[in-house]
Amino acid sequence: MKVHHELKYCLLMLLFCLGSMAVHAQSQEIDIHLKNASLKQVFSVIEKQTTYRFSYRDVVIDDRSDITISKTAASVQSVLTAVLAGRNLSFTIVSPKSIVIAGKSPTHAAQARKGDKVRLTGRIVDENGEPIVGATVKLKGSSAGAISDLDGNFAIEAVPGTMLEVSYIGYQTKLVSARPGNMNIGLAVDRQNLDEVIVIGYGSSTRRDLISSVSTVKADQISNIPVANISQGLAGRSPGLIVQASGGGINSLPSVSIRGGGSPLYVIDGIVRSSADFQNLSADDIESMSILKDASATAVYGARASNGIIQVTTKRGKTGKISIEYDLNYSLAQPSIWPQQMHSYDRAKYANIARANDGLEPIYSEEAIKAMRDGSQPVTYNDTNWRKLVLDNWAPQQKHTVRMTGGGENHNFYISLGHIDQNSLYKTRTHWMKRTNFRISETSYIRPIHLQVNATIDGYRQETSHPYTSTSNSYFHVFSHINNKSPMLPGVNKYGLPYNMSDNPVAETAKDAGYNRHIANVINGKGELIWSCPWVDGLKARVASNYRYYGETSKQWRKDAAQYDYESDVPQYANQPLLYHSSPTGYSFTNQAFVEYAQTFGKHNVSALGGFEQYYQKTESYWEQREKYDFDIDQMNVGPSNGMTNGGSEAELGRAAWIGQLKYNYGNKYYAEASLRYDGSDYFAPGKRWGAFYSGSLGWVVTEESFMKSLVERNILNSLKLRVSYGETGLDSSAGRFAYLTSYNLDTKAYVVDGSYVPGFTEGRLASPDLTWYTTRQTDIGFDFASLSNRLYGSFDYFYYSTKGYLTAPTGKSYLNSAIGIGMPQVKSKSEYRRAGWEFQLGWRDHVGQLNYDISANFTYFDELWARNESEAESSYMNPYIRTQQQKGYYGTLYHHLGYYSSAEDIYNSPGVVNALNSGNLAAGDLKYEDTNGNGYIDSGDIRRLGKSHNPRGQFGINMNFNYKGFYLSMLFQGSTAFDMKLVGPATMKTDQTGSLMVAFDYQTDYWTPTNRNAQYPRLMSNTNLNANNNYLDSDFWLINGSYLRMKDFQFGYDLKYSLLRNVAWLAKARVGISGQNIFTISQATKYGLDPENSSTTGYGYPVERVLALTVNLGF
Repeated sequence: MKVHHELKYCLLMLLFCLGSMAVHAQSQEIDIHLKNASLKQVFSVIEKQTTYRFSYRDVVIDDRSDITISKTAASVQSVLTAVLAGRNLSFTIVSPKSIVIAGKSPTHAAQARKGDKVRLTGRIVDENGEPIVGATVKLKGSSAGAISDLDGNFAIEAVPGTMLEVSYIGYQTKLVSARPGNMNIGLAVDRQNLDEVIVIGYGSSTRRDLISSVSTVKADQISNIPVANISQGLAGRSPGLIVQASGGGINSLPSVSIRGGGSPLYVIDGIVRSSADFQNLSADDIESMSILKDASATAVYGARASNGIIQVTTKRGKTGKISIEYDLNYSLAQPSIWPQQMHSYDRAKYANIARANDGLEPIYSEEAIKAMRDGSQPVTYNDTNWRKLVLDNWAPQQKHTVRMTGGGENHNFYISLGHIDQNSLYKTRTHWMKRTNFRISETSYIRPIHLQVNATIDGYRQETSHPYTSTSNSYFHVFSHINNKSPMLPGVNKYGLPYNMSDNPVAETAKDAGYNRHIANVINGKGELIWSCPWVDGLKARVASNYRYYGETSKQWRKDAAQYDYESDVPQYANQPLLYHSSPTGYSFTNQAFVEYAQTFGKHNVSALGGFEQYYQKTESYWEQREKYDFDIDQMNVGPSNGMTNGGSEAELGRAAWIGQLKYNYGNKYYAEASLRYDGSDYFAPGKRWGAFYSGSLGWVVTEESFMKSLVERNILNSLKLRVSYGETGLDSSAGRFAYLTSYNLDTKAYVVDGSYVPGFTEGRLASPDLTWYTTRQTDIGFDFASLSNRLYGSFDYFYYSTKGYLTAPTGKSYLNSAIGIGMPQVKSKSEYRRAGWEFQLGWRDHVGQLNYDISANFTYFDELWARNESEAESSYMNPYIRTQQQKGYYGTLYHHLGYYSSAEDIYNSPGVVNALNSGNLAAGDLKYEDTNGNGYIDSGDIRRLGKSHNPRGQFGINMNFNYKGFYLSMLFQGSTAFDMKLVGPATMKTDQTGSLMVAFDYQTDYWTPTNRNAQYPRLMSNTNLNANNNYLDSDFWLINGSYLRMKDFQFGYDLKYSLLRNVAWLAKARVGISGQNIFTISQATKYGLDPENSSTTGYGYPVERVLALTVNLGF
């Protein structure tokens, strides 16, 4: 109840903030206090405190030092209006990053004083003077506007001097001052925005000033693709970001890493959040997403950021008239790859051939094969299509999102509500997921005290349900049985009821098969105060507090579905049901306090940040179970008390840190940054909890040098920035919880008293009081460039990571843990793990007439090894062929095959396979192996490191975006390389653990015969035991290249506001389109019906799904 009261208190406080604040300011405001200053000094102050950069064009800026101004929290517009008065100069805010100073028209000035609306006309053209059709022209801060016609012309009613916002897809948005006469407005292609603001760490930076390894993912790239969680839409979009699917199906979550490390840290609006919070975030609520990769970008977040950071900034309110947007995404999904099984009668034919090869009688008669074809003996001989029997062709999914934003002079808000409903392929509809997201944010300003107030509440509720199986992944379980079940067996009896046999997928998906249901409720509230000091220019203080609560409920009704004999409608015996229920809950607090300072002294730009962060988390969990229910009632109190069990746990976690960061640049040419974090963790004993970790980076904008001037002026090289960074991050993740304390275990059979067991405590592991931080050292060297009028752009990075001092408990014969009967304590080892690689991005942006396009490619490659591994098994120490130390990634320790035996003589002259020779049944067409250790025969000493790691070492993406006269098309091709997959189970012809073999797929008919010596498979046999399993030793014969290229997603649509609905004033946005994901795949693995992206090594994984969707986006 305490948690609930705290939650209610937090909600009430945040709602009070949302309802009571009544102030707002312009999105870019400054504090300016100058005396006897020049215009250039004013511009410098504005540039330092905002994202704006000034362009003077042909205007001469005088050096008069006659400006005295003192304003706090003033809009940039009001400051410029004041300082330009009397100078015959005007300003135009071209974009949120650029302001143009121009000469002032006398006519314009006279008209502006009148304040009356007049009909203003103009023409919108591109850089080549060609008209832009369908460009939007509207009054800034209003939905009222016009659309340019086929000649680029427009007309609008406005007061001269009013700011007009001109925009078109693929071009930079431009702000111009409305004036009488025919305005000629030129839009520039949005090739590369150096003034783009990127959120990084506890602050932000423009791309121009960025000297860390950071890439961005645009929100509109993922908002319309048919995915149920964010990470499914990230693969291939950014260099260094590696995303690998764990399979398809409902709510399947891919693995995400940065440069091949472990799971990254997720930061949403400046607060560290869980992976689940990120995955379940609505894509429609995302404003921007940054991928922070090197130490200079991540070190300020400390221990949890050593694997990189995915930092998300969500949308907030916008000033102006209230606007409402609605998005619909309706999609259909099916497996992208599906192995095609043989019909029963073909299987029977090859089974007879295999037995003939073995000198055995046929197992299937001609009559039996005929019965399989015509279905005349359904009890014995069937030709069941398990996929059609259990699954539909498509699974429906729908997503709805409604957003509202607006604000007045002193206040703005943002509200969104989204819902997703995902169904499975099961005909019974017993597997589904539903999730509802909400977000409310508000920004207010209290001008008299220079205070900005931000408040946000967000959360989600997710429900999932699937039939109970022996695994938590129902799709994985059922899919493997569909692929493994022989079509000769019936799925249902004569009455259409599930046939009585083990692993029958019809019964597993039946409505009476029990269930596994999970409900997650998460609510998060954040409040933030930002105070701008009126006495010290550039000084700000910020405090924030975040509260997160989650509650989960899992309920498993473990009940077998009724199954029936073929001729009966009487259910056979099923196990009595079992009911399991668990309720984990928890909450966490994050408190932050920072002071920031930024100032310009001539060409010296300095900024500093210092602060403190504290994190606390508490979790509780309770579970209960009853079994052998006599009644089909899924309630705990109905079950028998005999054998009932329950349990629970409670845990706390605390972290704290002092943070400092300093940035300096000289003339936007030479850059230096440093950060320090003094991290504290309660994983360690008092006195060992704190560690200092740091990072530093240097940058050089080469194109700012005078010797590069000619290249820049000729647009041969527009920008070139070199950067290097180094840092150390502390780690505590491998430390055992409270490992510094001696532990005791509660044991129900701790002691024997009077011949009977009695409960008590026994000694657990030994204490490790000296445990403390271990470190990861990171180095990054890279460059960014743009050339040919910014049309060609790209970046390159080399990265190196070294982690030393892993915390491990010693094992092996050298230690006496088994002798003393308790576990050894953790110690700081000398193990060292290294990871290194490179990444690049290269793109071209341009336009041909009204066709705008942007094509880019990115690639990431890394490798890893244990430079020293003190946890290596002792059995490998003396065998150089299987040592893990100093070895890059490989698939496993395997036998190396040398092809097939060609003849009896070849068998005789080759090293003998011990077990196979004893059986005397090796024959031509069997696999031949290398005698690695040269002892004259094949045994376990011949295995060695072979193949490439089953985790891809390389990943790439090719992004293509096109816009033409209201039509848009985007495509993403994604793939992975440098990894192997292994054929197992049915893909190798093995059907079960008894050694039986069966040709089950068409591709398996390519087996060795005297006339087909270069076959895909060894000679056809009926059972592996006939040659002592020789062909199925764990060898590299079964490895295949897993590399693939996949059309990951596409979007195609039309902007109805371009022409059809251009004059409908009340409709601000109207777009319709189609989108898809996982459209096709090119890979060697698809030949075997396998999904190369699936990380499963068993071959049974459910493949990623092909999804086709209809999208609608409306704005009012």
